[in-house]
Amino acid sequence: MMNVLANSLVSLDKSLDIKALRQQIKQETGLTVRRMDVFTLIALLAVFRAKQGVDLTSRIGLYSCADYFSSDLMQSMLLDVHNREAIKPLSFVASVGNAANYYLASAYSITGPNLFIGSDKLGMEKNQLLAQADIQSGIIDIAILVMWQEDDKTRQCSVKIIENADFSSERDKD
Repeated sequence: MMNVLANSLVSLDKSLDIKALRQQIKQETGLTVRRMDVFTLIALLAVFRAKQGVDLTSRIGLYSCADYFSSDLMQSMLLDVHNREAIKPLSFVASVGNAANYYLASAYSITGPNLFIGSDKLGMEKNQLLAQADIQSGIIDIAILVMWQEDDKTRQCSVKIIENADFSSERDKD
């Protein structure tokens, strides 16, 4: 059985300027957020808000999913190709779904499994199943589950932090 330690949902209007978003995240989290896309930025904020009050010093895994990577960035790169312009190297790297996981793991010192899956249905449930397998195998104690969603107007990132109920009981005895 799993305990949910924390939840977070960050929902942003797509019209929000990336410079304003970077400033907001830098002020709230204290993180250095230069050259990160919105996909990564919203996740940094969602994890930061979820982890408040949660001890993340144990073995932690990161499991994330989206049915797209960074759609704005991908669109921008496709337009660059169409216009016969060079693709910016950092844009290319950021377009890979696991690039956001890299920044999350780096910012929050996550050294356990780090998985990104593409999923449009039941994404959070699929992440949780992967995390539960690693928890039950003794690979990690805590899992951070991240899911991105967007529509025409809004970007969302939801985060759930879970642990094995047995680990919680053992920790309470100490």
